[in-house]
Amino acid sequence: MAQFAGTDRRRNLILREGRLSPHSLVFVGLNALYFLPVLVVFFFNYSEGGTITLADLDTSAVERTTLVYLAGLLAFLLGSRTGSRPTRFRLRGVEVRVLRRFEIGSAYWMACGGVIAGLLVSKVLLIPEGVYSAYAFDTQNMTSGAWNFSMFCSESLLLLSIVILFSTHRHHVRWFLSLSAINAVNLLHGTRVFFMIAGLTACFYAFVRGKLNWRVAVVLVLVAASIGYAVFLTRSNVAVDSEAFSPAKLISPVMYESIFSQLSLFEAVRSPQLWNTFGSPHNLVLDTFYFLIPRFLLPDKDQMLFIDRFSDLSPLGAFSGYAQGLIYLGLTFPIFYFLLGRLASWLLRQAEDSSFWSVAYAYFVCDSLFRVMRDGYIIPIKMMLNGIAILAIVEVLGRAMAFLSGTSPGSGGSAFPQPSRFANE
Repeated sequence: MAQFAGTDRRRNLILREGRLSPHSLVFVGLNALYFLPVLVVFFFNYSEGGTITLADLDTSAVERTTLVYLAGLLAFLLGSRTGSRPTRFRLRGVEVRVLRRFEIGSAYWMACGGVIAGLLVSKVLLIPEGVYSAYAFDTQNMTSGAWNFSMFCSESLLLLSIVILFSTHRHHVRWFLSLSAINAVNLLHGTRVFFMIAGLTACFYAFVRGKLNWRVAVVLVLVAASIGYAVFLTRSNVAVDSEAFSPAKLISPVMYESIFSQLSLFEAVRSPQLWNTFGSPHNLVLDTFYFLIPRFLLPDKDQMLFIDRFSDLSPLGAFSGYAQGLIYLGLTFPIFYFLLGRLASWLLRQAEDSSFWSVAYAYFVCDSLFRVMRDGYIIPIKMMLNGIAILAIVEVLGRAMAFLSGTSPGSGGSAFPQPSRFANE
């Protein structure tokens, strides 16, 4: 087993190698999270709240959905394995450096203060739009400037919480929880997604630190299910009494999250005439380009999106990534997941020696992979590019402050110290 000095353990998180890389384990877990409820509905006739009626599953749809999941999962794992070093994540009992930790500087705190202030202002600006009294998806308020600004601030705060969690700051866990709690304000109107990503990030961090065992995992699942159910009761205006609680209802938030987002996939596999055999890959490029343009520059961009023509496939929000894969790429959609796996492995290699790419890797695994499963392709692409841009701005700001103060970038003037190369011992 490789041995590491104290300095290495402070600068890098040390991971005991296994047969799957961290991002592969997360992707397998996300696939299980979204696919297993489909089997529960089909085999156990789960119908809490009319889920079975909404899904309207049949044997053919389940078989085709299973094949789609297997193809995407195997392609991602193959891409991840071929993108890794030959000796990495093969043998148990071997330790390797992953995720170079970074030091928090004044630039980081300035960014945090600005984002939190913007988030609070956005919540006030949303009051006239009525999103606190009605679901924004139903009232079509999710395209306003205030809503988009609120989502941008929430995403930025999520990114900054990941930054401090994977840092050398003494109270990094407390600050992560504090920033996540701030981000959970107005949980029922869109930011619940950021809350779920924060929970996934916490589990990912515990795994990398070697503190996520089966007991901790069971406790976290029970706590998350209980919180999710409490939120669901509040949102549904259901009276909290002894009859409201049952094992079936306790998992209802997970079932709804999974089944509702899979409606688009069920319809896509049932109706192959809706998409071409080889898809429309050029429309994926165009949709990504349109989606990246700020709304004030292109107010009607939603009407220009190719994927918007298929909005009827997902009437309750969230659009399965596998459904978009069939629409954009047809039967060649596994290529996308193969490339996604290779990208994850590339980010992991960069994260060994660079704190900048460490946070990019953690953000990619916990945010982008989750959104690919739940929201399709163009949203996570935009979020990832926005995240890298935010990190770059903080980096430049930190270096500028270090230059003006006459200190080195790694001594507190920058949120991210310079990467340094060193060999594994």
